[in-house]
Amino acid sequence: MGSGHECGPLPVIALADCNNFYVSCERVFRPSLEKRPVIVLSNNDGCAVARSNEAKAIGIPMGAPYHQIRKLCEGNGVVVLSSNYELYGDMSSRVVSVLARFAPELEVYSIDESFLDLTGVPSPLRLSTRMRDQVKQWTGIPISVGLGSTKTLAKAANRLAKKQGIGCQLVAKDDREALERIAIEDVWGIGRRLSVRLRRIGLLNAWQFARAPSPSIRAIGGVTLERTQRELGGISCLEMEEISPPRKNTCSSRSFGKPVMELEELEEAVANYAIRATRKVRSEGSLASGLQVFIMTNRFREDQPQYSNSRVLGLDEPTDDPIRIVQNAKKMLRDMYRSGYAYKKAGVILLDLVSSASRQGLLFEEHGSPRRQDFVNAVEEAASRYGGGGAFWGGQGIGKQWRMRREMRTPRYTTHWDDLPLVR
Repeated sequence: MGSGHECGPLPVIALADCNNFYVSCERVFRPSLEKRPVIVLSNNDGCAVARSNEAKAIGIPMGAPYHQIRKLCEGNGVVVLSSNYELYGDMSSRVVSVLARFAPELEVYSIDESFLDLTGVPSPLRLSTRMRDQVKQWTGIPISVGLGSTKTLAKAANRLAKKQGIGCQLVAKDDREALERIAIEDVWGIGRRLSVRLRRIGLLNAWQFARAPSPSIRAIGGVTLERTQRELGGISCLEMEEISPPRKNTCSSRSFGKPVMELEELEEAVANYAIRATRKVRSEGSLASGLQVFIMTNRFREDQPQYSNSRVLGLDEPTDDPIRIVQNAKKMLRDMYRSGYAYKKAGVILLDLVSSASRQGLLFEEHGSPRRQDFVNAVEEAASRYGGGGAFWGGQGIGKQWRMRREMRTPRYTTHWDDLPLVR
């Protein structure tokens, strides 16, 4: 370029990742859990999905079924908790609100990870340290921050920051020492299956992978894997997404806390899943063009008769009307229900989502009338403001004996009036 032109500032992407997020949320309201081994279990208290560093040191693997590690936990004084999704979701929102103060462009990647564009910041590492301190002070959640010129390099830096316990880490594309410390299976986007093939050709770490011939990489994993290689080489291939792209489908499904035999209980569960899926769709300004309902027994119980089935329905007009969706879901459930089976799981999937801006009602149907929409909006607004107990649809039931088991769940400190912590 000519002397009259100047290059813009080098891009700097930061990945802020909450440390052991579920455990950290629990420790905010129970400081007595600090320095103690803690694990959080998945739905129905099935598997370990979060572990404190102390629990990892004991040897509790990620995803281990609780019944297999129960004795290990009891013998080492491990605190075992059920998942408290209401608390985790609210604490995630609080962390994001703090992070948003430090960068004009932020992408929420998952419940505990966010990318920030710090391009043009005079000292991104110093800003990241201040951001980390402020998140900890305002929310109580510890985070690690990785910095790089691409998302993949930021991910690699974050991994090293966590592993070394240094809080913030910057990794450049030519930082051989840092990239050699990242095993090939730990590179973002590679995983275990691809890493086996890459190891066969002598690519054992991120540095070797980044410098390998591109045709060899493309032959193993196609353009997607080559894009990962380019990212490690400092070439940005993954743009920041401030607004998540709209979903094509959305699913709401849970395993039951106990086997369900009766149709009435299944109808309650399906109605609740339909409402939950519909609320996701409404929050994104979308409409569902189709609906799928499925049920299944426990395939691991070989001593019991097995049955599974599903139904799909194309709607005559896209909708976000929970009444209509629940009515259709229950009708589909009745068509496929068979008595004499112990059902373990059910779910509802809303299909072919489209923008609500394209809403066009049918000429002779009442469910698109303004009066009905006002009624639905009023109920949903009350449920959003006061929680599920403040307003709910009759089909959702009251007792909900089928709901998933969370016997060791802590209080919903920030989202439920009855669980607010008291200061005396």
